[in-house]
Amino acid sequence: MSSIGWVRKKTRLDPRAVALEMVSDGAPEGTVIQGRATTRSALSFSAILRPEPGSQTRILSIIATFCASEGIRKDTGIITWIRWPDEVVAGGDVLAATSLTMGGSADAPWVLLHFRINRGHMSRAGSTSLKDLLGVDVDPDMLVAKVVDSLSWMHSGWVKGMYPKILPRITSMLENAGGRVAVDRDGVAAPGVVRGVDETGRLIVDLSGEEVRVQDRSGLLEF
Repeated sequence: MSSIGWVRKKTRLDPRAVALEMVSDGAPEGTVIQGRATTRSALSFSAILRPEPGSQTRILSIIATFCASEGIRKDTGIITWIRWPDEVVAGGDVLAATSLTMGGSADAPWVLLHFRINRGHMSRAGSTSLKDLLGVDVDPDMLVAKVVDSLSWMHSGWVKGMYPKILPRITSMLENAGGRVAVDRDGVAAPGVVRGVDETGRLIVDLSGEEVRVQDRSGLLEF
């Protein structure tokens, strides 16, 4: 388990904006800012991390997505999957999204993990919500607690460099692990099979024996 002492705070403002202000003012690692939504449409919260200088931080983006997926599963029983690199889906529709913001100095870096989970009814095509799937409202505090609990375990493994354990867990939740995609190779669609993610969160695709790493979704022609 991570040694971070998580502290949750609530705000009626945008939690991302509040987190950015707080991290600049020296808020400690483990601070979680949860939005008090004026509507039931979404649950938004942000977590502050302060990694050691030189740490591999970009993988924290896919770790956040994994934790959102696992937290939803543990809290609600809904089977969710990761749509690499930053979406959680259920039944093929987007249920949650995450993002990462990095900053600070080389000697004192910081990372913000941002989470947005659809709670109320969604009318947008391709999206769903916990209310749509369950028919009832979900306790937002309990859901945040489950996501943060998952983040504690994954953060501990990341700090210790336990990639042989972290990466297979992430791969097991990829929506298209073992599935076929097409990778953009100089404007040519090269078909391949998804094998997982690497230590930086890039997607590993096997192109007939040649492994390539895809940095973001723009590198995929079919997904």
